[in-house]
Amino acid sequence: MEHHLLESAIRLAAKVHKGQVDRFGKPYVLHVMRVMMRGHDLEEQALGALHDVLERSSLALEDLVKKGYPPRVLKALEHITRRADEDYEDYIERVLLDGLAMRVKLHDLADKMDLLHVDELSVADLKRYNRQLAAYHKLRRAVEAAHANMDLPLRRTRTGT
Repeated sequence: MEHHLLESAIRLAAKVHKGQVDRFGKPYVLHVMRVMMRGHDLEEQALGALHDVLERSSLALEDLVKKGYPPRVLKALEHITRRADEDYEDYIERVLLDGLAMRVKLHDLADKMDLLHVDELSVADLKRYNRQLAAYHKLRRAVEAAHANMDLPLRRTRTGT
C-alpha cells in the first residue's frame, strides 16, 4: 500500500470526524490519530485512521471501495466496525476473525483505556472500562496465540502490554 493511501485515510478521517467530540469533550479525531500512530505498518495505520469512519458517518463500505482503499484494509474495516444491532461480546467475536482488525482494535482499546488525562470517571465509565479491559485481554491472547502458531516475534503495543 502506498503512502498516498494513508494520507487519503487521514484526510477522510479528519473530514468525517470534524466537529465530533469524545465523551470528555475533546476532538474525536485526536483519538483516531492516536490509534493510527500506534500502527506498526501502513495497513495498521490506514485501518487506524479509518476504524470509526463507517460507524460515525453515512459512508458505506462501497464508498471506500470507490476511493481505492486496499481490499485487505476494507475487509478488516468490516470486522472492526460495530453494527448498530450488535452487542459488544458478539462484536468482539467478529473482530477476532481478522488479524488486522484484532491488532487495530487493541490499539483502539489501549487508547480508550488510557486514563492519564481523565479527571473523573462515572459509574458508566467504569463499566465501559471494565468491558473494554476484558475485550483487550481476550484480543491480546488471540494475537499472541496467532504469533506463536506462526512462530513470529510479537510486536508490543506502545503501552508495553
